[in-house]
Amino acid sequence: GPGPRTPLNLWLLSQLVHLSQVLQEPSADTSEGTGINITCSHPSIQADIIHWYRQLPGRGPAFLVSAVKGSKVVPDPVGRLLVSEDRRSSTLWLAWPRLWDSAVYYCALAARGEEPGLRPSTNRFGRPGCTLASQMPH
Repeated sequence: GPGPRTPLNLWLLSQLVHLSQVLQEPSADTSEGTGINITCSHPSIQADIIHWYRQLPGRGPAFLVSAVKGSKVVPDPVGRLLVSEDRRSSTLWLAWPRLWDSAVYYCALAARGEEPGLRPSTNRFGRPGCTLASQMPH
């Protein structure tokens, strides 16, 4: 059978983009191969598009998926983006996370018509957005 499951630590980042408040939990943990939901709250959303990115250790941020409403399949990492009915929150579901999916996961809002891209932002403490990714210590 499969070996011992490796604990993963997914560090999340709170983003304030275009004065639209976006809140995420600081981190989320799961075991390798065990699905996980990463939720982002954006209560003041207007006509914005919700973008999700991730940043692997030592790499730049990479675009994952964007949506306005409903749900959308995410090919890599395998999962789905679900936008709540009132659009005030979105959840990135990773169906089968592997060790190499340990990363910083961002959500960001952008007005329709803007190209996807991370812009300068601050976290909930007012400091510039920073990145951190690690494997949880055993």
